[in-house]
Amino acid sequence: MKSDKKSKRKSNPFVGISIAIVSFVVGFFIVNYLIMPIIVGKGEDTLVPSLVGLNIKDAQKIIRHEGLTLDITGYQYDTVYQKDRIIYQDPKPDEITKKGRKITAIVSRGIKANVMPYIIGIPLSNAIEVLKSKNINNGINKIFTSSDSVPRNYIVSTIPDADESIFPSMMITVFISKGSESDTLSMPNITGLSFIETLNKVKSLNLILGNIECEDNIDSVNSKVILQYPEEGDMISPGDSVNIVLHKE
Repeated sequence: MKSDKKSKRKSNPFVGISIAIVSFVVGFFIVNYLIMPIIVGKGEDTLVPSLVGLNIKDAQKIIRHEGLTLDITGYQYDTVYQKDRIIYQDPKPDEITKKGRKITAIVSRGIKANVMPYIIGIPLSNAIEVLKSKNINNGINKIFTSSDSVPRNYIVSTIPDADESIFPSMMITVFISKGSESDTLSMPNITGLSFIETLNKVKSLNLILGNIECEDNIDSVNSKVILQYPEEGDMISPGDSVNIVLHKE
């Protein structure tokens, strides 16, 4: 009787191994044919849709329709796409993937704002260089205004004010001093005057004769002014240049 009990005990490990093998096979079939098809859409292929340029809400709708999931992995500043629009995706559009897989994406934080610098009291040329360093290249509106305290061609004020947020697409307005009101005068009409008459007129107003255009050699008497800049009525200050076009009669 004791020997029978010992033989039964010796056979128990084989039973355990058999149970383990059966459990493994059953588990394999359950995972492979029941669970995995649910996770990966039963292994169906699908084309990856194009998400770049879409906002997050629209991208999620498209992703769900294709049986995929959207995984946003980061945000970064971008000058092309507006805030909350997708700027990068992986896999790329039109690649083949399995349903249930993740599509990773990076989303735009919009354009990075700069801060309006303090440029009041500096020369216009220097102010323009400072603004260009902030990527403000196309939107600088110049307005000349009289000032008793700010020298001519220096910045009086700005819109927006210093320390406010600015973007490359914004219009920046700078108010530039043209000197004291008492120093300014209205540009007279000099068309029709001869060259010598024009020269004397310009000197009498403490102006400078600038560019001179003439088809032929200048004749001090017979060469007449047909165009002028500044034009008649424009406000000018002592030291301004006057450009003319001459025609020889």
